[in-house]
Amino acid sequence: MDATVFDTAAERVAPPVVAEPDVSRFPIRGQREWGRGISGGHDGIDLLAACGTPMVTPEGGRVVQVKSEGSAGNYLVVRSPRGEDHVFMHLARPARFEVGDKLEPGERIGAVGDTGNASTCHLHYEIWTAPGWYKGGKPRDPEPPLRRWAAS
Repeated sequence: MDATVFDTAAERVAPPVVAEPDVSRFPIRGQREWGRGISGGHDGIDLLAACGTPMVTPEGGRVVQVKSEGSAGNYLVVRSPRGEDHVFMHLARPARFEVGDKLEPGERIGAVGDTGNASTCHLHYEIWTAPGWYKGGKPRDPEPPLRRWAAS
């Protein structure tokens, strides 16, 4: 994806949602491009997409945090049934969920945005081991499951 697509707000148009016969667990439901991965203090992976592109939760689970803060912008943390936290940052708008809400795999959680310190429209996505995000867990590389979900 050419980075110039994200230069002006007028060009930030969501691509059409890709119709699939079953629920895709890839968190972005439209065209996307792989961005910066986990390295040197960057605990997740950036997935570039046009602002407004729908996002879903890959594994479902329970909402454990919904906030809007500094560098993360609007974000949502979902604890998967396996006890890992899935972190979704830079959502276009604050998530409509409350702590404790149960989400199904593939359920829409919001849209790609550029809130916080984002320099372009993208999803910053992290996976943290139990006991969770900044609760004693550790970040793990989200790329292997993302690649698996992208192929399904």
